[in-house]
Amino acid sequence: MVNSISIDRCKLIGQGCYGFVFEGTWKGKKVAVKRIQIENVENNQGEEALQNLCHPNVVKLYHVESDSDFRIYALELCQASLDQKFLDETNPKKYCGLMPPEKEVCLQLAKGLAHIHEKGFIYWDFKPQNVLIHPTGGKVLMKWADFGLSKPGNERGSYSTTEHNKRPDDWFAPEILIIKENLDRTTPLRQEGTVKSDIFSAGLIFGYYLLKGRHPYGSQFYIPTNIVNNKPVNLKAIEEQQQPMWAIIMEMLKNNPNERISSADVVKRITNI
Repeated sequence: MVNSISIDRCKLIGQGCYGFVFEGTWKGKKVAVKRIQIENVENNQGEEALQNLCHPNVVKLYHVESDSDFRIYALELCQASLDQKFLDETNPKKYCGLMPPEKEVCLQLAKGLAHIHEKGFIYWDFKPQNVLIHPTGGKVLMKWADFGLSKPGNERGSYSTTEHNKRPDDWFAPEILIIKENLDRTTPLRQEGTVKSDIFSAGLIFGYYLLKGRHPYGSQFYIPTNIVNNKPVNLKAIEEQQQPMWAIIMEMLKNNPNERISSADVVKRITNI
């Protein structure tokens, strides 16, 4: 029996690969409540990641508990996710609230990712739905969320995974897409994720935001192929706007992972714009 987390089942926020997210309360505070069936909780590494992270640009994990059926998480409640900003004007879920300046959006997310890497974790689960918008105290904070696939890195700054990964291919680095292409669709992804693959995926998110919801590597069916073939077909639009973030994003999107800048360097470069 869950004692301290209350779930409002009429307020479904989202649904992921491993569970549902509702609005709820914990100790009188409004929270996002993520509920995962016990049999789908293979390890507590995502919990470990969040419990070891304390940064304004990373969603907070307040409390974890279990009942006989579910593992239940009380998380910081945010107003919207980044993809909601680019929904059609007629969509009731569209986010129409305030946003920080473009540079500040990227800088906040860069700082959050640098903190994740500094603490020895690799984020891995990049997609616009996992970037949250949180207006608070007269300002708007951008936050990385959903650490269900995050892993502690080893001494090489990488981790191995054998999980069936349901993350969309649109947000993977090329070296990971190449590995996935060599596997049949029912085979667990066996590879090493690295801080460098995180950098590439973060660059995709930055480009997506600056392109107002368009993917840097084109339209839906061509994105993975264009990533592997180093064809960021939409990024020219950012360069033509003389957007100072363009050069930094291009350094993040190098096809050779060894040529990509670090998350700490991303923070420095954006700060110096």
